[in-house]
Amino acid sequence: MRDKNLDHYMSLKYPVELIEAGAGGFFVTHPDLNGCMAEGATVTEALANLTVSRELWVEARLAKGYPVPEPKTYEPSGNLSLRMAPSLHAHLAMLADRQGISLNLLINTVLAQYAGGMDALSQVADSVRRRPRADAAAGLRRADHGRRRRGAVS
Repeated sequence: MRDKNLDHYMSLKYPVELIEAGAGGFFVTHPDLNGCMAEGATVTEALANLTVSRELWVEARLAKGYPVPEPKTYEPSGNLSLRMAPSLHAHLAMLADRQGISLNLLINTVLAQYAGGMDALSQVADSVRRRPRADAAAGLRRADHGRRRRGAVS
């Protein structure tokens, strides 16, 4: 195995977090490289400065013999095991039932709203709600028919 040198680390695609500064300009970091950051008046300038910062950061780590992390390759499966209080579970199940959606879709919608991705998931939830549910409609017709016979519905 060849030694991993500066060229190796500079060729890797590290994730970038970009934050617009309140007073103008941009602040950027490589979250996988703790302390590697830069800023610039524009996004382009901030990213160019981050490349220089990464090069200096990696050089310093290599010179001191410290490890240099490679980009994380975490790929979520989309499955999540979640424990909650039974009362919360019951409340969420009731809300989902009232909206005519699954508990899974309700929890996904709430999490997406919290994380800022509500628009796409809201559209999915709306389309699910608009979709005719034959079994539910048949059940409502049966219940309505029974009340009419008893004179409960005019």
